[in-house]
Amino acid sequence: MKSVLRSGVALLALAVAPAHAAEVSPLAGKVVSTTGEPLAGIPVKAKRDNSPVTVAVYSDAKGEYSFPAWSDLAPGAYSVGVDLPDFERVAQPVAVAADKAAKADFTLKPKPLAYEDATVSEIIAALPGTDHQKTLFSQCGNCHTLQWALATPRDREDWVRVIRKMGGQASNIEQPGTYAFSQKQFIEPLADYLVSIRGPGSSDKIPFKQRPRPTDAASTNLVVTEYALKRGGERELFMLRGDKRFVWPHDVINNDRYAYYTDHFSYLVGRVDLETGENVEIPFELPKGAGRGGRGESDGRPGDPGGGAHELQFDRAGAVVVGMDNGTVKFDPKNGTFLRWAVGSPMFGLDPQGNVWNMRKNGELVKLETDAEGSKQTVFQIPKNGGIYDIDTDSKGRTDLYIWREGKIGVFDPRAVKYEEFKTPTPMSGPRRGQIDGKDRLWAAEFYAGQLLMLDPDKKEMREYPLINGGKPYTPPFAAPYSASADDKNQIVWTADFNSARLYKIDMNTGHSTEYLPPSNYELRDLKVDPNAERPTVWVPAYRPPSKLVKIQTR
Repeated sequence: MKSVLRSGVALLALAVAPAHAAEVSPLAGKVVSTTGEPLAGIPVKAKRDNSPVTVAVYSDAKGEYSFPAWSDLAPGAYSVGVDLPDFERVAQPVAVAADKAAKADFTLKPKPLAYEDATVSEIIAALPGTDHQKTLFSQCGNCHTLQWALATPRDREDWVRVIRKMGGQASNIEQPGTYAFSQKQFIEPLADYLVSIRGPGSSDKIPFKQRPRPTDAASTNLVVTEYALKRGGERELFMLRGDKRFVWPHDVINNDRYAYYTDHFSYLVGRVDLETGENVEIPFELPKGAGRGGRGESDGRPGDPGGGAHELQFDRAGAVVVGMDNGTVKFDPKNGTFLRWAVGSPMFGLDPQGNVWNMRKNGELVKLETDAEGSKQTVFQIPKNGGIYDIDTDSKGRTDLYIWREGKIGVFDPRAVKYEEFKTPTPMSGPRRGQIDGKDRLWAAEFYAGQLLMLDPDKKEMREYPLINGGKPYTPPFAAPYSASADDKNQIVWTADFNSARLYKIDMNTGHSTEYLPPSNYELRDLKVDPNAERPTVWVPAYRPPSKLVKIQTR
């Protein structure tokens, strides 16, 4: 009788309890200026002692910040502070406990932004020139800093030489469908522009203009967890990408235990334990003839970009499929073994049956069926084009091709053996990488135009969405989104800007964009939504040293 009575009391207590009990933050505080004014949009970072994990949140309009109870801020000892290029660094030790709320307040002293800390976007904003000239020059920040590019004054002949060297083989090709600086038609116009701003006798004082950080409620409603990598290195202003001392994490995927990544300049599967932050690199043997240079292939650019593993996806059994030039590798996390096939491409599609779709340079689209017993290849001939960057396969088995140097999306249906092409509404926009959503719509980042593209192959419909609300293609701030990832559950698409280290979340239905500034100056390339997370979550590899994997969540 007593047990029944107790059960009834317990049920009554549950019935009268609030639907959502008040959440207690393990750490909170306030950020103000030296005059006492609240500062909004300031990332407060908590670095766990003797751990590679750092968690950050942002101050609101009142200058107040709080770490939610669900964040990765586990009990322990931390160094908590603010480390931004336009404020003096502050930090203090804080003990976070499971049953007690900690408090840490900060007063920030401003300092001028140094030229060494300016982003591509901030340097481009202050330079003279037309929108066309700035669109071309901004691309020079893809492989190294603009500070390095502008370090030495050069005459026209020398600028032409440097641009051709950085463009590689593409500098001898004229392709009217692309805005890539390296195309033949843009070499001399870009050299003329560079002579005008950094020719003989020009000043070493390069102008730059700091871009305000977003401070609105939507943009600061963010929780960021950083996982430092063992070979992450430190920032060096004059570093060409591909420095072999460091890891250059390019693509990322995750399950509930690990985040996996590839290194752009070596052949390995990297792994981070999401609970401990432990980082392991698992090298693999290349299939015969695979990898850049495996068949004598190189595009002649410094740093040999692409000379490593690239895209990775989970197959139906949870194995990690990895793409590279002329090869496909599959890693089984259960037993730590690899399977290899001497066919593949850096980016690939994975159909519902687990077949890998990849593209050869001669216009052959290849379906690779694999298992432990062997493999089978089926080849489909499609029209040869000026450059496919990414490949994705939808739920109906159709493969979408991102033809970035011609401003088109190609769609191949293997059931009907039918191929169609769709030109982007904005010419020369450069659809580079993206993802297919649950309605088989393709979302692609338009690298040159600074927009997102949506293609619905069933409705034959294309739409474009600016990263900056109300923005126009090829205009300030000259955003350069590399990739896009679709979150079906929350009806949003994530993308990032190469030139400003900023993230954007775009509503699939309204097109409204929310801008986020990460707590550190990452170089943002690929990104991937976690479809199983409780709240909107996207993973990004911070590509340039200090390299790390980053989990970004909205509250």
